[in-house]
Amino acid sequence: MIDHNTILPFNHYKKGKPFTGSLDGTRYRIIKEAAKDEDDTDKFRVDVWPEPLCYEATDPEKITTQYFSFSEGGYNDVIDYLNDVLT
Repeated sequence: MIDHNTILPFNHYKKGKPFTGSLDGTRYRIIKEAAKDEDDTDKFRVDVWPEPLCYEATDPEKITTQYFSFSEGGYNDVIDYLNDVLT
């Protein structure tokens, strides 16, 4: 189960550095994706794919991507999403 102790705290993602992990044969990556223009907002990008390869070595067709608002609420949505997908 993924919880606030499994993934790094919200403030870590403000730096734009990814966090990766795995659970039961599935890998995941969480990163802040900056707004692309003035009408856009920062988002959490969550990628999920089957093991064993790392993100960069995995065929993009095997990676599922979801976006969530870059906020405390979005951080909680990321946790809920990962628990739905990984369990």
